[in-house]
Amino acid sequence: MKRSSRRTFLRAVGAGFAALPCFRLVENSFAQSMGETLPLKFVTIYHPHGIAAEHWVRRSTDTETNFDLRFENSSLLPFDDPGTYGKSFKDKIIVIEGIDLISSANGHDTAGTILTGSRIGGELKPKNISLDQFLAVEKGLGNATPVTSVALAVGTKELKSGEALSYGPGGEPLSKIIDPVKAYELLLGGASTGGGGMPDPDAERKRRLGQGVLDFIRADVNRLRSRLASAEREKLDQHLSALSDLEKRLSGPVAGGGDGGGAVSCNAKAPSSFPKLERYNGGEPYFDAITDAHIDVLAQALACDVTRFATLFLNDLSYDGNPLGLPADNHGSVAHTYSASPVGNNGNPVGPGDPSTWLPLAKFNRYSYSKVARFMQRLDELGVLDSTLIYVSSDMGNPALHSTRNVPTVLAGGANGKFRMGRRIKLVPDCPESNLWCSENDAVFQGVTNNHLLISIANAFGVEINQFGDQPDPKLNTGPLSELA
Repeated sequence: MKRSSRRTFLRAVGAGFAALPCFRLVENSFAQSMGETLPLKFVTIYHPHGIAAEHWVRRSTDTETNFDLRFENSSLLPFDDPGTYGKSFKDKIIVIEGIDLISSANGHDTAGTILTGSRIGGELKPKNISLDQFLAVEKGLGNATPVTSVALAVGTKELKSGEALSYGPGGEPLSKIIDPVKAYELLLGGASTGGGGMPDPDAERKRRLGQGVLDFIRADVNRLRSRLASAEREKLDQHLSALSDLEKRLSGPVAGGGDGGGAVSCNAKAPSSFPKLERYNGGEPYFDAITDAHIDVLAQALACDVTRFATLFLNDLSYDGNPLGLPADNHGSVAHTYSASPVGNNGNPVGPGDPSTWLPLAKFNRYSYSKVARFMQRLDELGVLDSTLIYVSSDMGNPALHSTRNVPTVLAGGANGKFRMGRRIKLVPDCPESNLWCSENDAVFQGVTNNHLLISIANAFGVEINQFGDQPDPKLNTGPLSELA
């Protein structure tokens, strides 16, 4: 029944309805009512400036499954903040300590390694395709949706390795959309409402047609009901309940309408335009609102099954009077002034560090994770958090050292049960106590590259590979991350 539910639904509604923007939403809800799992979706989010490890790592009293995210100045607090996000998402994350990005590049040029697992070449680009494109395009997992994949960014159109996440074959960077209005037009523009609060006639026609299809299906279900035994009638009653829910979604307010009801509608309202969009060109004061707009559009697109693969490149808040009260130069005056304790210095014995420099960076880290939590909140409201896997990373661990060791790594969402969430995983130290200064070229190096994580993610999508990325030593890019099992 599960295998045939989508074919049955398509036959019932007809090929014409399948062309409408709301079709995917209705089809998925019908499939869910038949017990089918929604298709897995994959989103990668980058945040700049590494991490203040002192306010990020697992506490000494924590275990893998019993841990605190609310300790003083915790940068991970947004994942356990029901007062702000409606619920705790602590059971929907895996925090992984000890992942390395082995890129052979300056830390600021290493974002290109996050999804490629590749060394960065002389042209400042990785040597192979990124995982999102490998899955969506090369393996064809994005073919079922109108938009195969989408790359979004805040404030930067640049395509060099430090500014992009998605790459085609040979490490060719893919263009990013920095304007939420353009993102909306690509992903949801086929189901818009008209300006000035007036409904768009075409969108209204599509809504009416969708309602008509539901009325037809309801009548057909009721016709069959009288012919079935009680056990089968109960199943049909479940379908009728699902249809009632769909009817509410079709007739309810559009997403972003301000009612707070969380009704799912593919007739989403377009975001407002922004006076400036780009970094160094006056866009910085709008970055917070741009980020939220991107999040809302992307969450809606995933819920409506417009796309299943996306990347989102976040930016900082480097301007006078920013809402975090940080220096105007987040890079030079926050990230570069970070003076780590041994916990943030790759285990090297270089002194206790300066606690006063940890707090500003931790505050920015907490801000970045607040955006991820907001994205999770929207996905949860739209009913697709459990079928989404979010990979969150930065290009550095210790930003003052430009170190690509121990980068902050978080997996979030439900991942369709492919990973056991609600954990804090602490990997082995990169170097043994006898040689704390070892590098990846030393025989004693025992670090864990993100290549293993990428392989595990591919396996979660049913793509059985055992090697991904470009590393000179096969042990660095072979095999899944066993700790995720």
